Amino acid sequence: MTLCSRFLRVALLPFISGCCYSIGYAQQPPPTPAVSSPVADLPPVDPSAQAINDAYRLLFQEKSDEALAKINPVIQANPKNVNAYMLRGNIYVQKKLYDQAQKDYETVAQLDGKNTAVKFNLSEIKFLQKKYDDAQVGFAALKTDSTWGDLANYKVFLCNLLGGHEDVAAKELDTFNQVGSNPSYYFANAAWALIHHKPEDARPWLKSIVNIYPAQKIALYASSLKALGYLPLPAPPPPAN
Repeated sequence: MTLCSRFLRVALLPFISGCCYSIGYAQQPPPTPAVSSPVADLPPVDPSAQAINDAYRLLFQEKSDEALAKINPVIQANPKNVNAYMLRGNIYVQKKLYDQAQKDYETVAQLDGKNTAVKFNLSEIKFLQKKYDDAQVGFAALKTDSTWGDLANYKVFLCNLLGGHEDVAAKELDTFNQVGSNPSYYFANAAWALIHHKPEDARPWLKSIVNIYPAQKIALYASSLKALGYLPLPAPPPPAN
């Protein structure tokens, strides 16, 4: 579902003290041809699907210019390819070309009105541009979505905390504390500590996250803190002699 599938659990452990982390946008999986017949009867590989797969790989390697060169011909050949527009939008985000990314995401929304991933991404662009009030509105619309609900609640909390509505964020934090069964609970507490310049208070929350949840479930949560410059955490101070 997201770009975070490339992160293995073991690779996530160092983010508490020193690893890089991904940009926080949602990804759709590359299309895979359906297999319903013996191998000898399989259809030839779709060139556009192969190009999209190659572009995904290049995006994950942060080779955004090469990924763009792969995906542009796909869109030129098929201007209604939702996967291609979504992927190109994500490439533009990696290049911080947010206006161009927004245009591609809006095209996805026009072609596929039920696509909730692109609704998340359109809000994420506002978040990355620090337009927190605008982003909050978009994320709030996803709070009841079965896929995005918990992440959307966390993002609404961050938007309120960073957008000057700390009193609202504090009440939301209490709500997370009452739940305690989703990544938002741990990340919200970590974020509260980090944004209040208390990294050592955040460290136990982050360690708990890594121990409880698989990497693919939490990458988009962590990427928000990475985008804000709070992750990776600095190395812990050496023990006193």
